[in-house]
Amino acid sequence: MAFYTSLTGLNAAQTDLSVTSNNIANSGSYGFKKTTTDFGELVADSPYASAKNIGQGTRLRATIQDFTSGSMKTTNRALDMMVNGDGFFLVKSQGASGTISLTRDGSFLTDKNNNVVTSDGHYLQVYATTNSGDIYNNGQTGSATGGRTVKNLTLPSYEDQVSISATDGNTVQVGNNLAATGTVKIGGTVIENAKITLGGATVQADKTTAKGGVLTITGGTITAADGTISANTATYTSTGATATVTTSAGTSSLTAITELGTLSYNGDTYSGSISTADGTVVTAGTVTASDTDTSGDTSSALSNISVGTDGKVTATFANGNQYILGAVALGDVNNRNGLHSTGNANWTVTGTSGSLNYREADTSGLGSVQSGALELSNIDLTQELVNLISEQRNFQANSKAISTDNQMVSYVMNIQS
Repeated sequence: MAFYTSLTGLNAAQTDLSVTSNNIANSGSYGFKKTTTDFGELVADSPYASAKNIGQGTRLRATIQDFTSGSMKTTNRALDMMVNGDGFFLVKSQGASGTISLTRDGSFLTDKNNNVVTSDGHYLQVYATTNSGDIYNNGQTGSATGGRTVKNLTLPSYEDQVSISATDGNTVQVGNNLAATGTVKIGGTVIENAKITLGGATVQADKTTAKGGVLTITGGTITAADGTISANTATYTSTGATATVTTSAGTSSLTAITELGTLSYNGDTYSGSISTADGTVVTAGTVTASDTDTSGDTSSALSNISVGTDGKVTATFANGNQYILGAVALGDVNNRNGLHSTGNANWTVTGTSGSLNYREADTSGLGSVQSGALELSNIDLTQELVNLISEQRNFQANSKAISTDNQMVSYVMNIQS
């Protein structure tokens, strides 16, 4: 009997050693959470058992992960992120019906399509926002996301590749799809065939009106009073424009500018209007969609990415325009030890963990986002080395009990009758 009881102790010591070894091996893994073991006594119980039962050994009841935060390592790389709090980043596996996982490893990269991904190719999830940073909500508060639209984060290489979201959560494209050519009158100057782009505007509920965003007027020609034609070298910008758009199949085309707003150039401001060549102000229809693809225009190349503590990802382009690409979504569950570990500091929801709760960074109690930093593992190597000594002693003691039991049986077998 003692032989089998001590055998359970040996197995327990080996399990303990495996857990400690795994903790030590992952002490340098970003976002790793240490694991401890929970053992319970084995007892032969029956309705006829006396109060003098002797235990039959031990068994592993559970492995418990410690989700306390690890230390911070500064990297100064925008796509390296950590959560200052209890929340998890949400990432989605590849495929049309990808699985959402929770992770504390914020060492994100970009794939060949400029999607922001983990090292194993899972897509970072962000809330769709307006260019002013407001998170869209379709009113379906009973859904898992609370009615908020969640999407993969994709970085544009150029301004005309930026995607924003309409008020109904549908993604529309800015830049090339919201580019047009037309004649404008700025102050007393008429510019013909000017290139007009509108980026980051919010498409209204009617899906035909776009407001806000950054309107830019470049190029075109200016005809002087003596008939001399010269190129327009000024770049005018405005943040108070209103446009008419045509939205179809997730994209928008600029069909008319109805208000230019107050234009600025080189520190000065100007009033402007859509005009004919003779200066007569006209209405919608004078701006036509551009058929020139400006993808790869270095004047609008991506120059910087920044992530705020509220998780909002801002892209800045060489021409000075900025767009908010989304807000990093955080998540949590009611029972973290019910999560299923899938490796690489990733966990998936199970029936015992409870459902996934989506939250916004810096507002929900799950913490803020720290860009340019990574979370180290929460392993205390000193404690793990002490655990190794304890586990070695446990193994030796159970081995000694088996050896003693074996000797006693041998003595009995050698008794002469």
